[in-house]
Amino acid sequence: MINRLVAAILILFSLNSVAPAEEWEVDLSAGSKSVTGGIHDKSYLDSGYFRVGGSGLYSDDEETEYKWASLDLMVGSDTLSPGFFCEVGLRGIGGDLDEEQNSGDLGLVAFSLAAGYLFPKENTFVPVEIFSNIAWSPDPLAFLDTEEFIEFNLGVGIRIIKNASVIATYSNYHLKMNSGPGDWTMNDDAFRAGVVLRF
Repeated sequence: MINRLVAAILILFSLNSVAPAEEWEVDLSAGSKSVTGGIHDKSYLDSGYFRVGGSGLYSDDEETEYKWASLDLMVGSDTLSPGFFCEVGLRGIGGDLDEEQNSGDLGLVAFSLAAGYLFPKENTFVPVEIFSNIAWSPDPLAFLDTEEFIEFNLGVGIRIIKNASVIATYSNYHLKMNSGPGDWTMNDDAFRAGVVLRF
């Protein structure tokens, strides 16, 4: 399994080396109880683009603490309609979760779907973008103590300059776990604000 993952990453990076253009994206957001950030490389191909990168999340309040790291492998297009982009791919996640008397280890591969739209400058006072993504891992793709994972994100951004946005996001997490005395479920959500840099 690890050998296949390493081989896939090497192939993907070799594709990046022959791509005609690429863009790096770095994001960092924080809320009252959580922080998340990531870095991704977006390489343009003849029929769209390929995006690979990683991200991390840490959240802690009085009752629930969780943290995980993820690897994203996505293909997408931003030429279907001016200002619109969509992506599909896979997301691997590993980490741990503690909620009151329950705790468990996360391990999963999720199907991932993302989309967004940058409004034309003529229609808004400032350049505004909206974006959303969802990741879902059913039982056959979840392992360790994880039985199911669903993550939903919805956000809005203002492009203060061409290569930077100030963003506000809402995230919702649903996890089914099997550890300790039996099955248990964690549901949590978070509001965050942050920045996205592109170069």
